[in-house]
This record gives sequence, structure tokens and C-alpha cells, in this order.
Amino acid sequence: MALQTRVKLTKLDAPKVHGLDHDTLVRIYRTMFLSRRLDDREIQLKRQNKIYFQISSAGHEAVCAAMGLVLRPAVDWIYPYYRDRALCLMLGVTPLENASCSGGAKDDPSSGGRQMPSHWGQPKLNIVSKSSCTGTQFVQAAGAAEATLYYEGGPRRWRRRRRPRSANMLITSTTKLFTFPVEMGRRARASSGNR
Repeated sequence: MALQTRVKLTKLDAPKVHGLDHDTLVRIYRTMFLSRRLDDREIQLKRQNKIYFQISSAGHEAVCAAMGLVLRPAVDWIYPYYRDRALCLMLGVTPLENASCSGGAKDDPSSGGRQMPSHWGQPKLNIVSKSSCTGTQFVQAAGAAEATLYYEGGPRRWRRRRRPRSANMLITSTTKLFTFPVEMGRRARASSGNR
């Protein structure tokens, strides 16, 4: 005996859902969908031996898209994990740049085809390319956060290169998300009296 279920489609009644407006929700969904489609296409190309290596980011789309809402490209420094495709897409990496990275193309903006696939880097967006060893981005991000504090408190010639005060350092892994607000380090130094 077959059961039929009628689904009543309703229009989004509330102007915001969990604080997100309709356009933001659509943007998140499109990024998640695009990330999964790019991932599926890379798997297909790998099976056809057209690319030599593929790291799947399936299952990480939602959390990466949410991180992309919070971070600001070219202001915050990003040290992504190699499964953070949706994060890079949210920050402004195009699908073409994503595909050129997976194919090792010379037009790849992160390394000119010299880096492993899914090791995104985009200097103009402050996305730092990573090593293949999982976890190396933690030390690099902590060093970059310390360097930001150092350059902001250094001689006048260094102060001209200063980033906006609200810049963050972000590193990601499969299970955890760490954000180092630069202000926290600044406040800790000010309260301890060490300048």
C-alpha cells in the first residue's frame, strides 16, 4: 500500500531566519551547492585520470560557508584546512581558480600549478597556502598573529603597514575552528604592562 504525502510549499514568512535574511540564506545554499558540485566534478576527473590528486571536502560545506560569513577577505588572514573549499568560495575564490588549482594549471593564482590540489592560497584575499602536513597552519597562524602585534607596536615605518584593528587570524581543522582576534593579544599585553 503506497502512501502519498502532500507537501505544501510555503513562502518564507519571516523576514529573517535565525538572524539571516533571505539573500544571505540563498548565498550560503548556493556556495554549499557549488562546493559539492566542484567536489563531484573533481572526483569524476580523477577517475578519468585527467587530474592526479583529489581531496574531498564533502560534509564540510555548511560550517565553511558559515565561517565565510564572519570573515572579511583581504582584512582577516586565513589559514585554511584543505577541506575548506566552501570557505574559499565564500571569500572570493572563483570556481575557475578552484579548478585550475586541482588541475595544476599554470594560471593557478595560489602557486602557478606548483602546489598540491586543494591547498588554496590567494595573496590578494589574505588566504595563505598551506603545507600538506595537517596541523602546520596552527603554528603559522600563531606566528602571523604575533607578527601583527609586533608590527603594530614597532617603529613608525612599520606602523604604516598596519592592518585594520579588527583583523583576525583564522585557522581551521576538521574538528575545530580557532580564531585569534588581534585585539585579545593587544589587551593582554596592555593589562600586563609589557609594551
